[in-house]
Amino acid sequence: MATIQQSPVQRARLISNVLHPWLILIPVVSLAAYETAGESLQWLGWTFMTLASAFLFPSLYARIRASMLSGGGPRQRISRSLFRDNLWDLIVMAALFGIPPVLVLYYLDGPVTLLAIMVAVSVTMLSVALANLVYRVSFHLAMVTSILSSLWIIFGLVSLAALPLLPVLGISRYQLGEHSPAQIATGFFIGLAVSVAVFFGFGLIG
Repeated sequence: MATIQQSPVQRARLISNVLHPWLILIPVVSLAAYETAGESLQWLGWTFMTLASAFLFPSLYARIRASMLSGGGPRQRISRSLFRDNLWDLIVMAALFGIPPVLVLYYLDGPVTLLAIMVAVSVTMLSVALANLVYRVSFHLAMVTSILSSLWIIFGLVSLAALPLLPVLGISRYQLGEHSPAQIATGFFIGLAVSVAVFFGFGLIG
């Protein structure tokens, strides 16, 4: 039987897709909700409300923008670079991503850790958008670092087992020609600094 071998670029693309920020966010939000609710099934409700409110409006906006840019053609694709490199689109996406879950969690007295996560990720998106005005920053590394930093702050040393995901993602972005090492490192420091600042502001860091 012939063995299908992946090229380094194919492997890098697979890793980049698997470690996409929105995929990483799902288990982190779930774990944070479970840590608050314990064995109660309330954690499922908080997880669903947080993620559904976060993903719904950005997805609709992305489809509308893709439709507008494609001229209404039958093959409408959402361009990743549209929201990664365009300042105003990224600002709108950050607002649509962050505001709904923050309002839901705030008015329903949701877990403060979930509120901090969503604020941190949203502020990271805005920070990347502003940084990209003068220097291209790795959106993937900034976002995943922000999300995993939240995990480290909430769960402590045991969650550092997820740390190797960051260099693996960074190498994949480099192999794909998306970013230089400096741009990847800048994304890491932005994500880390924003999450630490947000969690400190919420009083979740002693």
